[in-house]
Amino acid sequence: MKIFAVLFLLLSSSSYVLAQENGVESKPESTKEKTEKAPAAANKPKSKVGEPSTATDFLLRGKSKQEADDLEGALADYDKAIEIDDKFPRAYLARGSIKFILQEFEAAIIDFNVAIDLAEKEIGASKKRGNVKTILEDHKGATKEFKKAASMKPILAEALFYRGNVKFFLDDKTGCCEDLQTSGDLGYLKAYNYIRKYCQD
Repeated sequence: MKIFAVLFLLLSSSSYVLAQENGVESKPESTKEKTEKAPAAANKPKSKVGEPSTATDFLLRGKSKQEADDLEGALADYDKAIEIDDKFPRAYLARGSIKFILQEFEAAIIDFNVAIDLAEKEIGASKKRGNVKTILEDHKGATKEFKKAASMKPILAEALFYRGNVKFFLDDKTGCCEDLQTSGDLGYLKAYNYIRKYCQD
């Protein structure tokens, strides 16, 4: 069945797998010693070593679970990441990919739409800020904004790629091919393989 071949390829292509060895596995011993010596640290609420606390932490742990085929655990972590930061496009992209694997296509497309919307807004806002900072001769600040805009493009491209695949399974060939083409134009080169597969009769 065509869906299983596509799902296998999609699972192996996720570009937002961050360096998990630099994740939230455990605190170094030296950090623990410093915490014990610092009197101010004693007033902070205690948390379990290695427990995620930020949206990025939950995203990373979710990715680890997804790679271990614990889809339900991954989904729960992505939900938590979004609960902490509901403007986190990577988390919507990750959650949408799980829903796609589970063949919950309507729910997946909602997450991909949010990821695309957030990424597009951030790219636009960063470019505007960069232009203003250029006018104000804040060249360092402008460069930072333009880099931020550029860093969001791969997320946007991947979200469009996934949404295009969902649209294929929802029998929206036109929408599928438009998303795949835009994804490819943004630099997600794998999209061109799917354009040849889905869009060239």
